[in-house]
Amino acid sequence: MKRSLKVITAGDAVLTLSEVKLHLKIDSSADDALITNLISAATESCQEYTNRYFTTTVVEQYSDTFAGVKQLYKSPVISITHIKYYDSNNSLQTWDSANYILDNVSEPARIGLEVQKAYPTIADRMNAVVVRYSVGYGAAADVPQAIKSAILLTIGNLYENRQSVITGRTATELPLSSQYLLNQFKYVKHRTIR
Repeated sequence: MKRSLKVITAGDAVLTLSEVKLHLKIDSSADDALITNLISAATESCQEYTNRYFTTTVVEQYSDTFAGVKQLYKSPVISITHIKYYDSNNSLQTWDSANYILDNVSEPARIGLEVQKAYPTIADRMNAVVVRYSVGYGAAADVPQAIKSAILLTIGNLYENRQSVITGRTATELPLSSQYLLNQFKYVKHRTIR
């Protein structure tokens, strides 16, 4: 069963340049471009580590079958915009939301059938089912402080260690202090529901 994910609308930045410069104790604007890039890189790394998007992001999850969308890849899920599928005639249809329920209390979030409902017959094709949904904590102000602190620690580490190779350490890993803060938000990706 093949599944994939695509970002439709990226979320806003979790931290501003001025917040990061205050953390790094930098007064000049000489490194603003570098720091801006590090904000993006650190945020993406922390999001990947936790399998979350931190600010509201719209994504589409694709699968060849309905089984591939019973669990949603990213968290926390805010809402489902729509579920579309290619029917047995290979025509794109929107599945009525009265047929399914969203369990966004569980992580990963799950999609299940409403009582006495059934999955529609789909075409035998790649990416026959697509779910568009919104994930994130909301605006940057709604992101938990532990996540913001982990991003700041990661930025500080990247800023101080700009070399591609650091003797005795793996440069691609998040700092242990960042991992410690993020572990409470991390969950295992892509577990299969049978």
